[in-house]
Amino acid sequence: MKKKEEVATENLSMSKQRKLDRAKKQAAVKRESLILRIVGIVILVAIIGGIGFGVGSYIYKKTNTVKASSDYSAQLDDNGFIKGVSAKSLVTLPEYHSYTAPLSEIEYTDDLVEQDIENELENHQVLNEETTEKIKDGDKVSIEYVGTVDGVAFDGGSTNGTPTDLTIGSGSYVDDFEQQLIGHGVGDEVTVEVTFPEDYGKDELNGKDAVFTVNIDGIYEKPEFTDEFVAENLSEHASTVEEYRQYLKDSHYEENLKNWVENYLLENSTVSSYPKAYLKNLKATQKYDDEHGYEYMNEMYLNYYGYNMYDSFESYVGMSESEYDEKLDESCKDKEKADLVYQAILENEGVTVSADDYKAYLTEQDGSADAYDSSVETHGVGYTVKEMVKIKALEIATKGVTVQ
Repeated sequence: MKKKEEVATENLSMSKQRKLDRAKKQAAVKRESLILRIVGIVILVAIIGGIGFGVGSYIYKKTNTVKASSDYSAQLDDNGFIKGVSAKSLVTLPEYHSYTAPLSEIEYTDDLVEQDIENELENHQVLNEETTEKIKDGDKVSIEYVGTVDGVAFDGGSTNGTPTDLTIGSGSYVDDFEQQLIGHGVGDEVTVEVTFPEDYGKDELNGKDAVFTVNIDGIYEKPEFTDEFVAENLSEHASTVEEYRQYLKDSHYEENLKNWVENYLLENSTVSSYPKAYLKNLKATQKYDDEHGYEYMNEMYLNYYGYNMYDSFESYVGMSESEYDEKLDESCKDKEKADLVYQAILENEGVTVSADDYKAYLTEQDGSADAYDSSVETHGVGYTVKEMVKIKALEIATKGVTVQ
């Protein structure tokens, strides 16, 4: 049996132990509570951060997405200059009062002249339904045909009695259809055998053998290039063969020189900074043009084929909208550089242009200023007259070039 002192000591020890246990338990509870509060704060911060990131991303996207606009003249004065911009303070121009251009890049050779004449003659071919000539590679012929698979006519395989034109060797028809007509003449009925590709696009024709009964109605013939031909078909440019040849050389020379000068100015000019408001407007109007191109293509396909060609604007441009917007920045800076260069030249020379100048230019070129009114209706005065700024700047720069 324990003594009273021992019992008292044990009771005291137990009391202390219970106090210690309670203290430990309370500390543990406090730690758990603190941990929960910390975790809660972390979660709350993460949520707020997530919301902030989402809002920030939304705002960034909204701020940086290009909004299409049809207001082409929004940042242009009526004289075609960029509003509030001194172009000559932003552009370092190359020498344009006295410089040289290589003749080899400007002249229009005799070979190119003859090629143009050949193309002109091909455009004026006349169908000969009585010729005894035989079809050869490169000939343009008039034919009718009926196509069958396993003896049964198929949709789209017939001209339905209406002649159609075909240039031999163009690759327009399936397999070697065209080559099988070579050596035949007007009035011949030719049996053409072909095999459709496996991926032709029509289940009933994919990989199938087909037979076409082809009737040759005529062979086109090119006229001779004579003074009479020139007088009849090219009188707006010349009246004789030699005059037309000279017209081709001169007109192409002038066009080549203009293009060379334009490239020279743009490649050798530097721009220190690009006015943001004008760049923004260029991007907006370019996007407007591209969106309308997308809508036009879909409308055309819908009218002709009954379905849309593209399922979205992104599929039309071949990239995501954000990627497209980034590309716009680069392409529209090129446009802005050109506009700044031409404006800087006119500013350097103390020259301005007006709507009347552009109307007079158009009348001189085409005999009418109708194009001016049409452009103003779509693009506004500033954008329309901006073309005259370019024309005048190139005119000034071209006066300083020597071709050698």
